[in-house]
Amino acid sequence: MKLHEYQAKSLFRQAGIPVPASMLATNAVQVKRIASEIGYPVVLKAQILEQGRGKAGGVRLIQHEHEAEQIANEIFKLEINHQTVQSILIEKAFTFNKEYYLGIFSDLDLGSPVLRLSEAGGATCLEKDSFLNARMAERQIDIDQGLHRYQVRQLLTNGDVDPSLWKQFGSIALKLYDIYRSNDATLAEINSLVVTQQNQLYALDAKINIDSLSLFRHESFLDSIDPTYYGWLEHQARKYGVTYHQFTGELGCIVNGMGLAYLTYDQIISMNSIPAAIIDIHGGSTVSSMTSSLELLFQNDSIRAVLINIYGGMTNCEEIAEGILSVTAKARHKKPIFLRLKGTNDISAIETLSGLKQLQIFDSTHELVKAAVDYLKDS
Repeated sequence: MKLHEYQAKSLFRQAGIPVPASMLATNAVQVKRIASEIGYPVVLKAQILEQGRGKAGGVRLIQHEHEAEQIANEIFKLEINHQTVQSILIEKAFTFNKEYYLGIFSDLDLGSPVLRLSEAGGATCLEKDSFLNARMAERQIDIDQGLHRYQVRQLLTNGDVDPSLWKQFGSIALKLYDIYRSNDATLAEINSLVVTQQNQLYALDAKINIDSLSLFRHESFLDSIDPTYYGWLEHQARKYGVTYHQFTGELGCIVNGMGLAYLTYDQIISMNSIPAAIIDIHGGSTVSSMTSSLELLFQNDSIRAVLINIYGGMTNCEEIAEGILSVTAKARHKKPIFLRLKGTNDISAIETLSGLKQLQIFDSTHELVKAAVDYLKDS
């Protein structure tokens, strides 16, 4: 889950990382008023979750009040990588002598976080080429030991940073790591971290990505999900603690685990069909997650049939059955359900569902998918 810049900077501000004065606006009139309150010059920054806003004209420097409203309207009319601009961050403009990149990201190959320092100030880990031809230093972080100030100093030495900035750099790096750990982030980066004419460090831009599977520990982030980027259905799914993958077909699928998700998807594709959605309710799923997921599929008018492929290891099949009965009992539209249910308490769960007329049960994924795809082709 990606946070907007203004959301990431709010976390920076709470942690004590220096950021410029800024406020959010949702229309051009607000932009003009806020810019006057902050004091010119200011920077207007489109708040979108896609890359490339600068090149698209989504970041503009405003020197005078008479420019603010017109340029704000121009930014609001932009569509950047198919995403419209819903809000603008108005921020005090800074002059600076030098800029750096400072970020912490999860390295899946190493299985640990990595702290990166670079002279490529506007770079991002999301674009590897942005670090080309720039001095860079990295340090792997032991997740059990955490990050220590002496390790940051070693990084600064390798990065040839002016020793007069070491104290500020050390403080910011440690706070950035605290943000990364306490929020279950996969990425926390400052791009750019600038050195002002007064030799002070400020975070001019910020990116934070949160591990979606950790949102149950961070309920406050659920209200931060941008439905214009993720879509309403994915937005709702995240609130329920499940993962929603949207496609273009007519078959809605529920699985528990990405292994089953890939298997089910591959089987559907091999039969010249395509799913409408695949919802992963994960291992250890409950009545609530099953109920919420099935309701999402039943509410989707483009879905004509539902396929449920569950292997109950940590998942109790009886809870899956209870969720199915709960939704079908109150659903107005009786969409057919094709079910494979194996694992913990599967026999008693299937007996519980035996009276459900819209349900067909299968022993293998191949039989399950074939029956569902044949139904869609024949009906």
